[in-house]
Amino acid sequence: MAESKIPGTEHKLVLLNQEQMDLSGISRVESFNPEEILLETSLGLLTIKGEGLDMHNLNLERGVVEIAGLVTEIRYSERTAGKRSILEKIFR
Repeated sequence: MAESKIPGTEHKLVLLNQEQMDLSGISRVESFNPEEILLETSLGLLTIKGEGLDMHNLNLERGVVEIAGLVTEIRYSERTAGKRSILEKIFR
């Protein structure tokens, strides 16, 4: 099994009937709307697309969130150059 990129954090994704998702290993919410949620996880960026998406029980201290709605796409990606912070751009 691959190791988490952030030490001490474990990422877990459970999807039930394409309508209920439980996640752990979440460090930040990048963006959120009913059609797309972008989360920073211990394994990189996670994009969730669907219809009527809503977040419940978000707790960034514990790194967990529940998502309800119709999930149509789940995609992992690395943080891209366009998404870097100003400090990352200066000290590259």
